Amino acid sequence: MAPFMALRNSVGMLLSFALGAATQPGFGAAAAGCGALFVSYSDGSDPYRHRALRLIAASLVISCAAFVGGMSERYPFGVGVVAAVAAFVAGMAVAFGQTVADMGMVSVVMLILFAGQQFTLNSLVGSALLALTGGLVQTALSLALWPVRKYEPERRALARLYLELGRIAREPIGPADAPPATVRISQTHAALRSLQQEGGAESLRFQSLLNQAERARLCVIELLRAQTALNSEARSSEAGESLTRFLGAAGAALAEIGEFLLGGTQKEAVHDQIAKVDELIEALRAHAVREAPSEVAVSVPAIRFQMDALAGQLRAAEGLATGSVPTERTSVGRAHAHDRWRSSLNSVVTNLRANLNFRSTVFRHAVRLSICLTIAGVVARATGWNHGYWIPMTVVLVLRPDFAGTFSRGLLRIIGTITGLIVATAAFHWLPHTMAAQATAIGICVFLLRWLGPANYGLFAMGVTAMIVLMLALTGAAPKELIMHRLVDTSIGGMLALSAYAIWPTREPVEDAMAKLLAAYRHYFGAVAQTYLPTRRAGTSVERERLAARLARTNLEASIDRLAAEPSTDAKQIESVCAIMASSHRFAHATMSLEATEKQNPAPAASPGLERFIADVEATLSSLERVLRGQAMIPIEMPDLRADFRGLRAAGGEQAESSAMDAGAADAIVNSANTLREQILRWRESTQKFS
Repeated sequence: MAPFMALRNSVGMLLSFALGAATQPGFGAAAAGCGALFVSYSDGSDPYRHRALRLIAASLVISCAAFVGGMSERYPFGVGVVAAVAAFVAGMAVAFGQTVADMGMVSVVMLILFAGQQFTLNSLVGSALLALTGGLVQTALSLALWPVRKYEPERRALARLYLELGRIAREPIGPADAPPATVRISQTHAALRSLQQEGGAESLRFQSLLNQAERARLCVIELLRAQTALNSEARSSEAGESLTRFLGAAGAALAEIGEFLLGGTQKEAVHDQIAKVDELIEALRAHAVREAPSEVAVSVPAIRFQMDALAGQLRAAEGLATGSVPTERTSVGRAHAHDRWRSSLNSVVTNLRANLNFRSTVFRHAVRLSICLTIAGVVARATGWNHGYWIPMTVVLVLRPDFAGTFSRGLLRIIGTITGLIVATAAFHWLPHTMAAQATAIGICVFLLRWLGPANYGLFAMGVTAMIVLMLALTGAAPKELIMHRLVDTSIGGMLALSAYAIWPTREPVEDAMAKLLAAYRHYFGAVAQTYLPTRRAGTSVERERLAARLARTNLEASIDRLAAEPSTDAKQIESVCAIMASSHRFAHATMSLEATEKQNPAPAASPGLERFIADVEATLSSLERVLRGQAMIPIEMPDLRADFRGLRAAGGEQAESSAMDAGAADAIVNSANTLREQILRWRESTQKFS
């Protein structure tokens, strides 16, 4: 919920509404107001460059949808054909993320709204241009502070990341827990992505701060793992308490850096907190010297290495945040802008190809939405009611790719509509029948639906219902007629959407999400493991694969939530999927541990044992991917990872492969991969019996 953005959007909508009313009598005010309202759903608090491109694109798409919708009414069956095609495109837009999906949805709503009006060609062009103007007004308000606060969104994103890292440093994590700060660090990467095209010192400083945060996160997670091991040893409780105090001080230092980036603290406070970290390092070093390495479950030198590394990263982050460390002006990323555009286009094409089949949830949603919208249009025309376009509009707004989204939105849509109509009725009864009074009521409705709507769809439906009734009443429509038709049409549209999903349900493809997670983890492990070898594969990037692994993990978590909401899902299925997820977390923790200790252990000479271990881990994950995708329907032979690990231990003693790869991390890799094998094969057998 963002009240400041909601206020900005409501002001933009009222300005556009007033501009439309003054420019074109009749529908002009509604056209400009709807343009501003629908474009506001592309607003946000992300970096201005991203926001500007998105808002301008939304303004153009929505105004084009308005013009196409108005033109389609002039041709036989034009509205039905155009609406069906637009609905299919909007349904496929789900494959490209929530932002694109929202833009597709509101564009179809705009098309339907304009198709339900009677225009001359001149009035249609004028209304479409007013819709574009409303969107541009909203864009101008959103970007108004860009010249004076150029990097403010990026600064806030970095500050929140450091505050999050400060919090997790003081909270223990278990081996089966998801790696912490996943969502926050992914959001920060997205916020700073556009800075790669710039070469200024400020841009480079923010990118360096993100790099230090990434490295600090790895060290914190590794030290939290060591803390758990130390605290489990009764004879090493003193060292464990010292490490706990160190992590607390490091967390406080990270939080101070975050507060400084937000402008809430002085640089002296940051420096003093980092000085405490250095003092605790010396105290723990003294304890560690007295402890025998065999008395603890983790390597004392490895703990010291991670502590020193984290302290160095804190000092570097302090210098970057306070500006005491200069950055060289460079043009990082400019030379590769063309390659990034080409890569993005290839990604779009690949995504479309992957989803253009009936096995895809996105494709089935697009087909279902197109068919349901066509039926809704036929019903609306058969009734002959004024404002019958509310029936297909409700279908577009309610129908989601998943059961939980469709069911909850359908019920909340009906309840919110009834409440909104009560509010509109009260407004007509009590408010003066003047433009100023009703415009104020419309502005309040827009503020509420943009502020509270993202938190609860019922509140959104209430606000948008009251706003539309009030807005159309200003164009000359009878309020009582609007209220009655809105109630009936929304009920019909909601029941159509729920019926469409009940007739052709779509089971959540959690197996595909699990397979994508294993593929991402395989690539991430491979990229990290290559750093332990004398030569690397061409094109290997640990950072790129780490980001892909995070995205796959969050996608699987969302998929599990949707699967749990389906009425046909058995509780044992959820337990099995959650167990697989927990084992994958252990694999991720171990891989991150390898990445954190890579610089401590330089790559040795070429080793067949180490190369075989890496290849067999990747082969195991690849085989499990095929099992999840149904390509291997029977238990298949997989490499003996435990034998590979025993070979490493025999060759390298306490540390696998002559201190190149940490034995504890390698052992966790083997254990989690073998556990995943058992769980996934058992899951596959149970789902085959179930189907």
